[in-house]
Amino acid sequence: MNYDISFIGLGKLGLPLATNFAKRGKKVVGIDLNENLLRTLNNDNAPWIEEGLQDNITKSSDNIIYTNSYSKVSESEFSIILVNTPSKEKDGSFSNEYVISSLTSICNELVSSGKPSHNFILSSTVMPGSIYGEFIPLIESITGWKIGIEFNFAYVPDFVAIGSVIRNFHLPDFVLIGSNSREYGDEVFLLYARQLQNTPPTSFVNLKEGELAKVALNAYITTKISFANYLGILAEKLDPEINVDNITEAIGQDKRIGSLYLKAGAPYGGTCFPRDTWAFMQVSNKVGMFAEQMAANEKINNQTLDNIVSKIGDSEKIGLIGLGFKPGTSVVTEGLVEKLIKLNILDSKEVFVHDSFYQSYENLGYSIFNWINDIEDLYNKVDTVILCNGDKSYDLSNLPSNLKVIDPWRIN
Repeated sequence: MNYDISFIGLGKLGLPLATNFAKRGKKVVGIDLNENLLRTLNNDNAPWIEEGLQDNITKSSDNIIYTNSYSKVSESEFSIILVNTPSKEKDGSFSNEYVISSLTSICNELVSSGKPSHNFILSSTVMPGSIYGEFIPLIESITGWKIGIEFNFAYVPDFVAIGSVIRNFHLPDFVLIGSNSREYGDEVFLLYARQLQNTPPTSFVNLKEGELAKVALNAYITTKISFANYLGILAEKLDPEINVDNITEAIGQDKRIGSLYLKAGAPYGGTCFPRDTWAFMQVSNKVGMFAEQMAANEKINNQTLDNIVSKIGDSEKIGLIGLGFKPGTSVVTEGLVEKLIKLNILDSKEVFVHDSFYQSYENLGYSIFNWINDIEDLYNKVDTVILCNGDKSYDLSNLPSNLKVIDPWRIN
């Protein structure tokens, strides 16, 4: 074996994890079909801003290669798949297209090479039922192998956050390993332990349990977020003198509640929370149940957005500060700004934007935006400013007294 791992998917989560393994001594072949991405990586440059990513790429350069070819998969012991599984918003299901394509390419190479066995690890979030319903039958049909004999399959979903991906992979709260056997689960844990910097509790479950646990965790977190947002709207309507932050900070001290994600702000967004909420509802529907708490989360999320939109009123010149769905990232998926665009709220407005990740948005097609480098210049051009993601790093010290400020996060 020339490589320990063939790693398929070098996206926002895949690249950090692949380089984590490589910088800790594992031999990795990183596979992705994005030619621009590969050119950047082969020049030893980080393709986007993520804390620690450039350092990872530099430190791992002796142990990783980047390619669009599956030809070296047969030279690896494990194949880890961490590709995108976008949601289909109409029914809440996931598209397994990229996972299926990756597995097909891996299996075709294994058959072509004559390799007699292989180990598969899936990290992408998938709908419960996908592994035994689609992925294992696909492997068996192409290779003629049987699960637990010629090949093993594990599911190790990620529980990381954009902006702290590398740190979250190194220092997870816990590790979840679903596998077709406990023996293989132990083998997978030893592989992942190589890049750990702590000793987290580890749950060994079967593959079906792992699938449900992944979407259940994020679905539960949206319950905390939506409760905090509902509480924020309630406090605002009851009395302006009620500061919701004082309430959430107080009740979050109770260990049964906890303070994480218990802060009123904008609607939840990003790539995971909306998708996994839809997924939890969808898998419930499949067995004749209705996840009422998830439906309530979505309803409150929409109410939170409506509450922000109502404050814009007849403003004609809008300033947006911070486009990412959360501070410290250029990812805009399902963030407040993207939600406003989808609702056409900004179409009739003159929009000015200040964001420290300006260069990352150049290809997003935001032609309606006027980009402003000097935040004080933005203040003088608009009648309303929206603090979109709660980023405290922007200078808000010189806000004009006549400027309407929409601040869902109360950072002003």
